[in-house]
Amino acid sequence: MSLVQARGGVLPASTSEFIGRETELDRLGALLDGDARLVTLVGPGGIGKTRLAAEGLRRGARARRRPIYWARLAELEPDSTATAQDVMQSAVRTDLESRPTRGALVRTFSSGNRSADRAVLVLDNCEHLLGAVAAMIADLREAAPGLTILATSREPIGWVDEYILAVPPLSPPQSLALFRQQAQLIGRAIPDAREQVAVAARICRRVDHNPLFIRLAAARLRHQPPVMVLRELTGDADDKRLHWTHGARAGAEERHRGVYDVVAWSFALCSAQEQLLLERLSVFAAGYETHDESLRGGIELDAAIAVCADDALPEGEIEHLLERLIEQSLVSAHLTAQTVSWYLVESVRVFARDRLRHRDRGESDRLAARHRRYFRDRVVATQAMWLGPQDGAWLEWARSAWNDIVLGIESGLADPAEAVVALETATVLLSMKVPFVKSGAGALTRLTERALEATKGSGLGPAGLGELATALLGWIALWQGRPDHIPQLLAGCVALPGPQDACTGPRSTDVDFGLPAPVEWMWGLELMLVRGDPRAITVLTRARRKFTELGDRIGAERSDVFVAFCSALVGDRQEALDNTARFLERSVSSGSTLSTAWAEIARAVALAKHGSAAEALAMTNGVLTRHRGERDTWTASWAVGAHIVALAQVLLEDLASGGDPATASASATEIAYLVGSFKTRQRSMGIAIDQVPLIAAEIRSAAEVSRALLGDRTYAAAERRTRLRPELDELWWTATDSASTPRRPVRPSDTRPTSQRPTSRWSELSKAERDVAVFAAAGWPNSAIASRRHSSIRTVDAQVAAIRQKLMISSRADIVGHIPDELVDRVRYESERGPRRAGKGTRSR
Repeated sequence: MSLVQARGGVLPASTSEFIGRETELDRLGALLDGDARLVTLVGPGGIGKTRLAAEGLRRGARARRRPIYWARLAELEPDSTATAQDVMQSAVRTDLESRPTRGALVRTFSSGNRSADRAVLVLDNCEHLLGAVAAMIADLREAAPGLTILATSREPIGWVDEYILAVPPLSPPQSLALFRQQAQLIGRAIPDAREQVAVAARICRRVDHNPLFIRLAAARLRHQPPVMVLRELTGDADDKRLHWTHGARAGAEERHRGVYDVVAWSFALCSAQEQLLLERLSVFAAGYETHDESLRGGIELDAAIAVCADDALPEGEIEHLLERLIEQSLVSAHLTAQTVSWYLVESVRVFARDRLRHRDRGESDRLAARHRRYFRDRVVATQAMWLGPQDGAWLEWARSAWNDIVLGIESGLADPAEAVVALETATVLLSMKVPFVKSGAGALTRLTERALEATKGSGLGPAGLGELATALLGWIALWQGRPDHIPQLLAGCVALPGPQDACTGPRSTDVDFGLPAPVEWMWGLELMLVRGDPRAITVLTRARRKFTELGDRIGAERSDVFVAFCSALVGDRQEALDNTARFLERSVSSGSTLSTAWAEIARAVALAKHGSAAEALAMTNGVLTRHRGERDTWTASWAVGAHIVALAQVLLEDLASGGDPATASASATEIAYLVGSFKTRQRSMGIAIDQVPLIAAEIRSAAEVSRALLGDRTYAAAERRTRLRPELDELWWTATDSASTPRRPVRPSDTRPTSQRPTSRWSELSKAERDVAVFAAAGWPNSAIASRRHSSIRTVDAQVAAIRQKLMISSRADIVGHIPDELVDRVRYESERGPRRAGKGTRSR
């Protein structure tokens, strides 16, 4: 019998240039060249398993003249009665009339022919025929020891020594390159304009960086511009992706015609319980992993049980069903050293959500209510542990669960009873400054306002909830530069005669007007931040007492924080030193790193203005060092603000004592750098710092000290330089949904002029290492650098390790401090351009 290669006799044709996948190709090549006898490429539909297998064989097995046989199994019906004989019919046949026998196939690969013994048999699309495929593999592995079987499947075959090679989504740069390639193929090329490339990148993100879905999205460009395609990807009930089709009449299998077909094929292979759990998981927010391998969105086991379990899905079955859905590439898992969480990518979530609504709209609403209450309870329960040793861990949980928390708030605003649940969640988050820690409070502010409106007059919810929410909105209004909004807010929540006058007029602060604790607190903040009035200390102290009497620990802490800061900024010397010392002592004893950081910042301001500016600098340096690698933008930004105040005081003292002019100039330049960065970061959080009079005055005063020494032109150039040296603008890790790699806070030493920086060993780097170092300093991950430089990730990993060794640094993030001035502009350019704009440079060939 002469063996005939796969139907068509050749490897699947590549319809376009192969992009990316260097890591997977390297691993596949090593397995095919090694002793692996069964390698299975596993991943969701459309992820590119078949293309990866074909490309790997083109580069490896074909180059080594190994025979390749390709069986296309997708044509076989997904039927439990399928047999190994059916699989063999797809793999080989002796002529056009006869069917090969099982024995004939075995004899072909065990004929003693050396060429056949080294053959590679590809079993493409096995997930619906796992039993039959396993039976055929059993015979072939025993009879043909030299045969290598390469399978592609959405689920592992389940063999004991099967090598499983997971095929992940494309990286963002690779996704963008593919989208632009496909757009060009259909005559709708994406221009290099920054805005249009950004829209294309967002489309890739919304379709999960799945190559097939990217091609489907690009096909939509035949009918509408990219911005309209993006509008179709809402992730909600009005999402249009399930109605997309490939747009091609040939070259696409039926199960790959559209997003719906891709997911439906896998869904149909699930058991009834697996299908039900997948549908119920769609009430959670979609998730995705970022370039830095952190997770945006994630479902913990407790959450899945609390929301999804009932008689139809017993609690004890949930974890097993989750693992089955992972095996079937419908649910993704994110593993850390100690935890595992699960998530649905957006396309799967849209499909499952659609199925759930069609199953029972009432069940969809009930599950949404359970979801909302689960996250409300988790957030509210945090009040008991906040300002203690566990608050940092909770904050990390809040970051990972943020999309679900916000989803629970937003989805509950139509019904007053559910809006109360949403308002409880939002109020606690605002109380704990979580939105600012997340780098912006705009979205949560708008949702809180809507929840307040939805609950107005309903008589539902805990007493005082509306007053507290209103006061917190007033607090945010202050930071947004809208102090005139506060009287209007307070008039709506306090029924006492003229309380708003207490907040805007010259009434006595020594009199307790009977204001509720939140209103008292708001009055104190207005006196402090808008008027710079020392009487705010009295009002805020009274608010602290009232919150304490109510048992509101967080409210009392909020008041205490501002008592300390108000004392430091506008109090007399004794008040400033005494109140900040007391607050620091209490914070340290609480074990809370967050409370301690704020107490140290307040203490640093007090020391700078009334004690030792040098000690203040050491304290702010300590805060920034400890928060290095964290994403608490709010805390780090104010630490930098305190550092500016302290540095200005040190400079004044140096000038008064006739200190070294070069040192004074370096300090003045550093102040200018930091002022520019401080303003930029505050704007990114939605804070109009120039319209918060007390803070604006402090920063302006420090800037004037620097300007007086440097002169207007030099000062302006130094402040603008923040935008020219990216590391100066990245004083802390951001907490946005960007896929870029976050960076460390800058140390003061990094902001010195070239003459003041420690000697670098940059000259010891090779030309290639310098190029890699520039990209690393600009925030590019190793995978994107590898794509840009047409090398493997392993090569870049080795180069980064060599760079760290030669520069004698402990972290990749420290490279930025060694970039020579002549390369600053290039680092800035690559940072702004980012791997998302890499375009053709990310292609692997």
